[in-house]
Parts: sequence; C-alpha cells; structure tokens
Amino acid sequence: MKNKLLYFLLSFITFSLFFSCKNDLNVSPQNIIQDDVVFSNESAINAYFASLYSDLPIEDFNFIIGGGFNNGNGASGLSKITDEAMTCLNDDGLGIGGGTSLGWWGYNSVRNVNGFIEKIATADFPIEKKNVWLGEAKFIRAYYYFGMVKRYGGVPLITTVQQFTGSNLDELKVPRNTEKEIYDFIAAELDEAAKLLNETSDAGRANRYVVYALKSRAMIYAASESMFGSMQLNGLVGIPSSNANTYWQAAYDAAKLVIDAGKYSLYNKSADKAVNYTNLFLDTDNPENIFVKQFKYPDKAHSYDLWTLPRNGVGSPIGYGSRINPTLELVESYEYKDGTDGKLKFNDNSGVPIQYSNPADIFLNKDPRLDATILCPFSVWKGYVMDVRAGIIDNGATITSGNYNDLYKNMHIIGLNGIGGGGEVSQTGFYVRKYLQPAYDKTSVVNFSSFQQFIDFRYAEILLNYTEAAFELGKIAEATTVLNLIRDRAGIKLLVDGEISIDKIRHERQIELALEPHRYWDLRRWHIADKVLNNTKFTAILPYLISADNSYIYKKQEISYPKTFTPNMYYERIDPNEISKNSKLIQNPGY
Repeated sequence: MKNKLLYFLLSFITFSLFFSCKNDLNVSPQNIIQDDVVFSNESAINAYFASLYSDLPIEDFNFIIGGGFNNGNGASGLSKITDEAMTCLNDDGLGIGGGTSLGWWGYNSVRNVNGFIEKIATADFPIEKKNVWLGEAKFIRAYYYFGMVKRYGGVPLITTVQQFTGSNLDELKVPRNTEKEIYDFIAAELDEAAKLLNETSDAGRANRYVVYALKSRAMIYAASESMFGSMQLNGLVGIPSSNANTYWQAAYDAAKLVIDAGKYSLYNKSADKAVNYTNLFLDTDNPENIFVKQFKYPDKAHSYDLWTLPRNGVGSPIGYGSRINPTLELVESYEYKDGTDGKLKFNDNSGVPIQYSNPADIFLNKDPRLDATILCPFSVWKGYVMDVRAGIIDNGATITSGNYNDLYKNMHIIGLNGIGGGGEVSQTGFYVRKYLQPAYDKTSVVNFSSFQQFIDFRYAEILLNYTEAAFELGKIAEATTVLNLIRDRAGIKLLVDGEISIDKIRHERQIELALEPHRYWDLRRWHIADKVLNNTKFTAILPYLISADNSYIYKKQEISYPKTFTPNMYYERIDPNEISKNSKLIQNPGY
C-alpha cells in the first residue's frame, strides 16, 4: 500500500488508485489509506482528495449507459434513454435498460471517505485546515449517498470504517435504511459541511455554495419522491407524502442561499443570444459555474467530441461520431421567441407542404437556445453546412436511397449527413452542438483528446430548483420572477402574472438543461417516465429537395425503435451479487 501511495504522490496522474468496483461491506478494508505518512503531509491529503473527487458519481462526458462511470469510451449518454435523443446505431440496442443499466453501488468510495473522516480528526494540522478538509469530505460523502439514493431508494447507511476480524461477518451485513433516512442524512451532512467550508475554493473543489447547490438538487428529488411517489417495502422506497413541503422548503432555502450570496450570475457576455448560450459551456471564465469537473490533456481527457460530432464532413477521420441524435419532439419543445408553441411549420393552413427556398428557414425565430444546443438540418458548423437530406422530389416522384454514393441526375440522392444512409449518420436529422469545442481541428479529435470542463452545477439550475420549490410552496410571484431571469437571458418572451404553472416550469427546465444529464432523473422523480416513455416511438425530420426549383419541403417519420419505461424502473435493481453477499439486503420491487 505504501509503495502505491508513494507512486500516486509522485505522479499525481492516477486519480483512481483506491477505486474498486467490488462491494466492500463484508471484506477487510484493504484499500483504506493506512499509512500515517498520508496524514502528516498536505500534498498527500490533496492527492487523496483527488481520488475522492474522481469517484463522485457525476454523469459527465465519460459516463456510459450500461457501462457506468469513467469508462472512457463514449459520450455522456443519459439523453439517449429519454425523449430527448436517440443514437445512430439502433438506439445502441440498449433501450432504457430495464432498470439495470445505471447502477452505482458506491460503498468502496464511501469506505474511503469514512476512513479519511476518522483519521483527519487526530492529524497534526491547524484546526482551520482540518475543518475545511472535513467539510469537503462530508460534501463528498453526501454526494456518494445521493448518487445511490436517487437510484435505489433506501440503502445501508454506513458512516464508519468496517473492520473484518475473521469472525464478525454477520455484523458487517447492514440492512437498508429507509429512503427518507438517507435523504435526511444527506441534508444534515451538507448542513455540517456548509458550516466548515469557506465561501470560495479552487475550481473542482467544494465550497459553501457548492454544498448548497447539491442540497438544493437533492432536496427537490426528495420532495418530488414524497409528493409524487408511493411508499413500498416499509419505506425502503418512497417517502411519506406528509414530508413533501419540508423538503420543498429545504430545497428553496438552499437555492436562496446561493442566489442571495450574489457570487454567481447567469452567463451574459454576448448580445447574440445563441452565441452567448453556446459559449456558456466553453468559457472557463464563467460566473455561472458553481462546480465543474476539470479535464486536462493528455493526463485526464475525454472523447465527447469524437463521439458527438457529425461523423461525415466535420467529424474525426477515425469515425465513431454521430452518437447522439436529438428527437423532433425535443426540437419542437423550443418555443418561438414570441412565446408561441414551438411546432415547426411543415404545411400551410391548407395542409400543403411549405416550400422553403432556404431550408434553414423552418427554424427561424425559434428560441435561440435551439441553435446553441442542436445542429439542425442545414445549420452551419465551422463553415460547413449540415447536409441532411432524405431524398429528391422530381415531378411528383420521390427518390430515396440508403447510400450516399447513389446519384440521381448527377445529384446525390441523400445528404452526406443523412438521413437514410444508415451507420454513423443521424437517424433523426439532428445532431448535438452543446459542449462541442469548435477550437479543435477534426484531425486531432481522437479518443481522449478533448478536455473542455464538465459543468456539474451551474447557476441556471439553482434558479430552476428555486422556481420549482417556490411554486410548490405557493410562492407564485417569486417563481415567476426567477423563471423570467432564465427566459430573459435566453431571449424569449417573459411570462406575466397568471401564466406560470408547474408544466411551464418543467418545460423551461427541459429546455435550459437539454442534453445535460437531468431529463432522465427529472422524469423519474416526477413519476411521469412511465407515461412519457410508455412504449414510445419518437420522430425524425425528413428534408426533401424539390429538384424543379432547389427548394425544400419537410416531412416527419416515426423512428422504429421504441423506448419503454415500466413502473418498477423508478428504482434501479440492486445487483443480485450484492444481495448474495449481504443477506440483509432486500431487493427493490419488480425485480
């Protein structure tokens, strides 16, 4: 162990030295730091914190559906199991995964932070330093438990390092606490962390307002579960409905502490609303960023651009692109700037297809966040026009093909970027723009070549958490005022008194946080996933070239790969291997 530690301290590159995917409730804690040298050296403590932070269950660029955390071979994928997006490869054959593809049983990480909390108390450092480190550790431990409770409901609550003596195996088998007990522990842990931490910190490390941000998120999850869920297994899953307002108030209070501090603000550096929203995710000097996960090439990079850029025309020469294809449903969720419904104008009032001389005009006057989030047909990326064409209409005859190389009257029948070519092209007609880095040359975009930071908490989310909690608490005027801050930054019509509703709040959340890892968890916590994703097929957009005048019309097409969310999936299945090792664990309903 000592040799491993010394190597870790020398290199500062290995961020997962103490990580293991094995369950640790009933084995000797072999990977706890046991050398006194760690707790007498500030550099060693900072290095160990790097491993603790690295283990946070943040669904970042390297999170893979079915593959877990830090796999490093794909783009952040939660949007692909919602109504937001599909993938180019038959939805990856994964669907939503039946409640078995998002597991994170993080007790190895919990043991590591428990060990730190126990040992730091007697370490020979100034009390001020120890308090800050203890506050960080409590934040991290709360985040670990949040990562589990949002998946499984109640889990075993373990706050000390378990020691296997050779004869106490049964004592190490800990039953599940109730879901309410876990959320209450998270709230209390974060309250303690906030008292210990400073108001500022280095990027990627917790401070007082990072703690409040996590609390606001965790508490709206608890409030939603209490309000919309149901109790099962004597509270191992579900929270009594009588507790809903308590959690809404806790979420409201935590978000308000962030807002009132005045240390963060919505990103507003460009008068061009689409440019401004695009840069929000790339500018490291961003007053909206509360907590980010940093990457650095080549030590710790990701492959988001490789997997997300359109494969043809602008993607990497090694392939692998086009993996996230936004749905027409998501695109039409974006309102027009005047606040009217966002349905695209395919036909005139007589039902006749509208011919667009400029095919991009079908998206005119939409919420500017659309252009900053999604590459629509015929939009421009670094001077390249997205050639998304489904076919040609000549004298009333429709010509289509499954191969880009097929020609009709010396014209390619379909566009280089789809749709209809199969393989690594969009199956919906749309690609992702959010988080893509235009500064990268496509020839350099390969595995683990990208290093833009991932924003885990940003100010807009806090405003949305505040708005939702305020509305549920009956603070309608406050909810309207704060929601309008986001709409004003976006460049769309503000809401007036009487217009706000829970549906409008949820809609604004979907748009502002689109293709970030929120939608799946929001659908779950509101308990509407089995309705939105009930054997549901989503829709592609099909642009057709009218050969007579080089105009375009658009059609819709249902995608043939349905998504299904069954009620048991509101909680993830506990891995049967964990239950076989701990007979006191009870499986979640429906598995």
